[in-house]
Amino acid sequence: MGAYEYRALDARGRQKKGVATGDTARQGRQILREKGLSPLEIEAVADKQPGRSRRTSARKISPTQLAVVTRQFATLVGSGMTVEGSLNALIEQSEGHQIKSLLSSVRSSLVEGRSLADAMRQFPRAFPEIFTASVAAGEQTGKLAEVLDRLADYTEARQGLRQRLGVALVYPI
Repeated sequence: MGAYEYRALDARGRQKKGVATGDTARQGRQILREKGLSPLEIEAVADKQPGRSRRTSARKISPTQLAVVTRQFATLVGSGMTVEGSLNALIEQSEGHQIKSLLSSVRSSLVEGRSLADAMRQFPRAFPEIFTASVAAGEQTGKLAEVLDRLADYTEARQGLRQRLGVALVYPI
């Protein structure tokens, strides 16, 4: 499911702002109507211009989170689940709002017909260029699970090196 920022009027005519989830903006509007709100504006969080919303700029996740999610994603895809099904499972089991929102936006882009790499490219602060380029290669060759597994190894190794460097800078020999 995707995340959609909205502006709507409640039954008393007061303006409300928030985030709704749904597969499409149309479904998001329907959910708002069911809650007794009259939607004025609804826009996918991923479609907003950088800098217009804190939610858009807050898409950066830690390297540790990226490694864990990538490892889980590789395992699910490797077990034969579809990419969309794997993302659904990851969204369900993720605890942080930030990672859930990010994965939901990626899933929405997939539902709209984009490739996984293109969906990830919308979030350059979360997915580095080497990551999205590798995913694109994995999609084209049919070895996405292997590529995701290697990306998890790479991300974990990079995070370990970063931690060792930090310790070395604080405690010189």
